[in-house]
Amino acid sequence: MNETIAAILQEFSLDLYRPIIARDLNLGEPLIPRAGNLVKVITGMRRSGKSYRLFQEMDALIAAGIPERRICYFNFDDDRLGPVTPRTGDDLLETFRYLNPEASSEEGLYLFLDELQEMDGWGRWLRRIVDTTRATIYVTGSSSKMLSREISTEFRGRALDFELLPFSFGEVVSQDPSLAAHRDDPAHPSSRQAKLQALLDAYLDKGGFPAVQDLPRPRANALLQSYAQRVVAKDVVERHDLSRPRVASALATRLLGLNVRQLSVRKIENDLRSAGLATGRGYLSGLVSYFEEAYLLFQVKEYSRSLSEVTTAQPKIYAIDPGLALANSRAGASDRGQRLEDAVYLELRRKNPSAREGTISTLHTREHGYEVDFVVGDVLDGAPYELIQVTERMDEPKTIERETRALWEAMRESRLDESLIIVGNGPSATYESDAGRITQVPAWKWLLSSNAVAADK
Repeated sequence: MNETIAAILQEFSLDLYRPIIARDLNLGEPLIPRAGNLVKVITGMRRSGKSYRLFQEMDALIAAGIPERRICYFNFDDDRLGPVTPRTGDDLLETFRYLNPEASSEEGLYLFLDELQEMDGWGRWLRRIVDTTRATIYVTGSSSKMLSREISTEFRGRALDFELLPFSFGEVVSQDPSLAAHRDDPAHPSSRQAKLQALLDAYLDKGGFPAVQDLPRPRANALLQSYAQRVVAKDVVERHDLSRPRVASALATRLLGLNVRQLSVRKIENDLRSAGLATGRGYLSGLVSYFEEAYLLFQVKEYSRSLSEVTTAQPKIYAIDPGLALANSRAGASDRGQRLEDAVYLELRRKNPSAREGTISTLHTREHGYEVDFVVGDVLDGAPYELIQVTERMDEPKTIERETRALWEAMRESRLDESLIIVGNGPSATYESDAGRITQVPAWKWLLSSNAVAADK
């Protein structure tokens, strides 16, 4: 028996984490334990709540009558373990069975393996466990591409992928008890709308990472900055054995400050060289990919109208969280409209789980080059396309003309007769022309459209 692993297992109790806040990520019904089961894999950035989603699943199993002796949770990111190898995993199962001798092998186990990517060669080890153990298995990891690459070779057709982002606006709203009073006051519906607008303002400032929700702004900023630094240090520099950590750190800060803007690797290279950091475009492009693997940010590319079309347009950068982007931006660089667009992009990812690359794109019209923030759809799935524009306000004629002209032109070129404007601070409205109809919706309402709290609008 491994004494270190035994101590970690004996220390763990779900009671330490209750009440467990439910996340809006449906993993489906738990599978009956058996050898050869599908593995459910949850990926996402560190501190976004993956462990708590496992706790939520474990809590549901216990409520359904599964004995705790059959449930094994283990976090492979514990510094007491030292180098994590397949032997560590074997010791875990051996030690768990030693501590729980009454756990019948005929009934099977429920294994919750947190941050399993810390194990060198985890893919082959897990495949062996899947093939030889009567179990239902859940895995989390902080690297999207690493997990996808190993799943494609070791688990083709044997794993289900789930992406967990920080709290959505709907999840933040659902935790606010003050909204109940506004919901129960039908004589003053505007009070509820005002409260939701205020919550949206706070969400765009602080973001959705669970641990920052109850912190004052300065402490939240410091914590969010430490999150970004840890991702760079552990999930990028250490994992890929990089020799220029200062360049990686400087680039991460620059990209988070670039939130919702186009990426120009050449310009960043020149800026970093001017700051005395020797680097090159190839190295920086590789770092951007590593940041995306670690869920620090995403790249959104120009919409391609055909499978063979290759666009030379630079992608736009979207941070994993609007609060994280703000906390890591320069003082005074506070563009609420950009953070609103970031929140909309993240919600589109939630609404399109496991979508193919290119399902969410940006678009420039062919005739005049007007920009449409998002084109959403998958031609191979036959899904209808959506054109979405995001703006902070629509209360001036120039703004209305600028935002609608891009949509009118894109609608004509795409042969779509409807599109959407999401406005950060403004009312619902409609605009009509010979091209069709544009619907304007307040951001708080759109962000809640797939959440139960939106039922009472």
